[in-house]
Amino acid sequence: MSALKKASGPLLMLSFVLTVLSTWVPGYLDWIPGTVTWVAGGILFFSLRKAQKKPLLVIAGLAILSWLVAWQTGEIKDFAKAFSNNQLMITMLIGVHFLQLVALPQNEKIEPLPTGFKAFLRTYLWVHLFGSVINVSAVLLVADRCVKKAQLSMNQLKLLIRAFTSAAHWSPFFAAFAAALVFTPEASLHIVMGVGISMAIVAFFVTLFEVKSEKKELIKNFIGYPMHFDSLWLPASLVVLVGIAHTIFENVSVLILIAVCSLLLSMAVLLVRNGPAKGGRDFIQHGKNSLPQMKNELLLFLIAGVFGSGLAAALDGLSIAIPFDYFDGEVASVILLCMFLLAILGVHPVISIAVVGHWIVNIEPNQTLLAIMFLMAWAVGVSASPLSGINLALQGRYGASGKKIFKWNIVYAIKLYLLDCLVLLAVSHWLGV
Repeated sequence: MSALKKASGPLLMLSFVLTVLSTWVPGYLDWIPGTVTWVAGGILFFSLRKAQKKPLLVIAGLAILSWLVAWQTGEIKDFAKAFSNNQLMITMLIGVHFLQLVALPQNEKIEPLPTGFKAFLRTYLWVHLFGSVINVSAVLLVADRCVKKAQLSMNQLKLLIRAFTSAAHWSPFFAAFAAALVFTPEASLHIVMGVGISMAIVAFFVTLFEVKSEKKELIKNFIGYPMHFDSLWLPASLVVLVGIAHTIFENVSVLILIAVCSLLLSMAVLLVRNGPAKGGRDFIQHGKNSLPQMKNELLLFLIAGVFGSGLAAALDGLSIAIPFDYFDGEVASVILLCMFLLAILGVHPVISIAVVGHWIVNIEPNQTLLAIMFLMAWAVGVSASPLSGINLALQGRYGASGKKIFKWNIVYAIKLYLLDCLVLLAVSHWLGV
């Protein structure tokens, strides 16, 4: 089995290359990249812990049940496509994964950790910006450094969770963005990201007012992370690079552009920083050894794609239509509430997005508004759910209390949801939906 496991990294890289080629080469067999990805996922499934396998098996069981119902009703025309529904999303995640090679400090200088209100602001900004690019790795980097001083405090946990999850509102390097664009390829990225950045700023001020209203001693004694503004070159470079690529290749999926830009930038920085020999070696080793570490999210996205399309096919076969004929701000607010509640119950947003995305497509919703709602659902749901990946990581790695995390963040999430509703109504009116 160990020999098979070693093959999973190269297989994921092969699926990346094949997916990119299928975008540029007309008539390329689209099912080949998905098949390669499933082979890699099948190998990695056996290396998961029991606790990780259980939810995946439950979702897989529901997916099988959904397609059995669809088969009985004659709605199986999209069965083959179901296995590659999230291929573009996975390709983006593979490309973004390589950013860890150049974003995380290799030989971090040991310097005193900053304290106080300014430390809170700078640490929040650092976690938000780097979390938007390298995802949860940024959170763990800061937490590992802070926990050496003392157990993570309430305000530190709030900061880590909220600064990270609020980036889901806008970051094109987030799995949330990829999941949303699978169903909204024609969404206006300028509007989606503009609204998303605005909501991320709102989320920051909600946290800031909450922290400032507490005892002054808490924020005065806050221990932060030593952020340096000259290290922000990576997120800035990526945003510019993707923007230029999108202008040149208008017809190419944004997810593919993000994946390719992330991979090429990582490779270029490695070669310049470490030289051709060592840089190339590090790049290959990351693909072979580190890439398989994304096994849990890889399998989640693979199975979610099959389940989402299966459930939609089953509902179509049973003639259960979506309970509205249009999609505006009010409807978006109701769906957002349902997705929020499901997230609290442990249903990952990628599942909710897959189900809603397949189900709502029949009424041809405004894709820009739908994308904004999907990103909001991810941001608000993951922040509050005690079963979300970030919250489970903080519980398992640092001994944080899941109950306390939920208690601290549920009010924040409710506030954010209500503000989201106002924004959805405003955007809907502005778009003329």
